[in-house]
Parts: sequence; C-alpha cells; structure tokens
Amino acid sequence: MSDFLALRRRKARPAQADLAEVMVSEADGIRAMYLGSDTMQSAMRVKDPCDLVLAYTRATMAFLLFQPDPRRILHVGLGGGSLPRFCHARLPRAENVAVEINPQVVALCRSQFALPDDERMQVVVDDGIDYVSRQTQAFDVIVIDAFDGRNIITTMVAEPFLHDCRMALREGGVLAVNLWSRHPRFHEHVEAMRLAFDGKVLTLPAETHGNIVAFALGGLSGNALRFDALTERAQAAGAAVGLDLAAMVPAMKKHNPHSGARLML
Repeated sequence: MSDFLALRRRKARPAQADLAEVMVSEADGIRAMYLGSDTMQSAMRVKDPCDLVLAYTRATMAFLLFQPDPRRILHVGLGGGSLPRFCHARLPRAENVAVEINPQVVALCRSQFALPDDERMQVVVDDGIDYVSRQTQAFDVIVIDAFDGRNIITTMVAEPFLHDCRMALREGGVLAVNLWSRHPRFHEHVEAMRLAFDGKVLTLPAETHGNIVAFALGGLSGNALRFDALTERAQAAGAAVGLDLAAMVPAMKKHNPHSGARLML
C-alpha cells in the first residue's frame, strides 16, 4: 500500500456533500482508486484489468470453496470494480449486481476501470443497506466491501443488516465480508456475523496488509467442510478462474477450528 501513497493524484469530479472525494493515481501500469484518504480502495493492472492485484480480493474469491457455481452475485460497494470485473470474466454463468452509493464512483469505474456493460453486469446507485433489505432469497453470494474512505461502515457488520443479508441469500449461499484485522472492534464484527448465521463463520487472512475475509455460510452440510472435499472443489474452481484456491484450504485450516478431517462449525 505504501508504494502508492506518494503518487500524484488526479481528482475526479468534486464529491457530493456527504460522500468521500474520489481520486485516482497511476504508476508502473497500476491504476488505483482512493476515497477521501490515502488508503487505496481498489487497484487495476491496466494491461490486464481482470487480474486481482490486491491480496484481499483474491482471498474473497475463496467463496468458491463453498459455492463453486454461483448464478447471482451481489457486490455491496463497487470501488474500482475489481471483484465484479473478475467475476464477470471468469464466472460466465453468473450475473453480477453491484450496489454503490456514490454515483461518482460508478462514473469513474465505468470510464477508467473497465467495468463491463452488458446484461450480466448490473450497477445500482443506492444505499447498500436499503437495497439488501428489499431482497429475499435472491443471491448465491453476497460480497461486502464497503468503506467510507477511512473506516469500515460499522452498520454493515451489525444487525439488522447481517440478518437482511442472510434473508437475501439462497439456500447454501455465502456472505463474504472484507474486514480489517487491526480494527479495534474486529472481534465484535466477526461475532456479529456468527450470531446472524448460527455460528457458521470462517475467516481467511489475506496475504498482505491486514485484511481478513469472513465467510458466513448458509445451509452447508458438514461433509462439504471435509478437507478432501474442499481441496477437490478448490482445484476445480481454481483452475476455472485462474487462482490458486487450493492454497487457501490449509490457510482455512490454520485459522479456524478443525478436526483432522474437516473444518468445525
């Protein structure tokens, strides 16, 4: 992250009154988005827009261990569109819906971050909390990657929003939430997810920068959490999307309760 802090930013249009100012930098073939601070929110390799540059985005794709063939994916928080762009390209049977409260982010993502524009990529300008509250059994995967420019939006890691996320998931669906391990309320955030999903929550640290992705699972059988089944699923799904998902299975084992044969929830 620090490699980008000294880069010269070019501002997008002035921010609306209560929304973070949107800024962009580019160096060494990487285009980055910032929202109201020096913390990078999104990064895109200009010559390969579908490459997942930031480690937490690769960790987020571990939802494929539990939902290997999603047909509808909801992204709450668009940013530079890294995950919607990747899912659109690598999961051709999936429809993606991205909800973003800041119309400037949407405009910038379309103009400078190669956001696809077809029937499998829908962008909704709305408050993510309000949008999710209106959905019922609509999605196989929900990804929450929402920051206000400086911090996690705490209402998105608390009730009633987490309950609404559960209601918006189909049977067997997965909620993936990007968290910050150094946040003073990190453990409260994870516990809130556990309460909303009957304890069925797993965590996976990203390779760098302190991000931890928490996965809340709906309706998953115990056999699906066996390490042999997870590894088989990871190898197949990883080959399909071009990620080393198999390496995430031992990382899941290291950071979550387990027996010799499976993860324990």
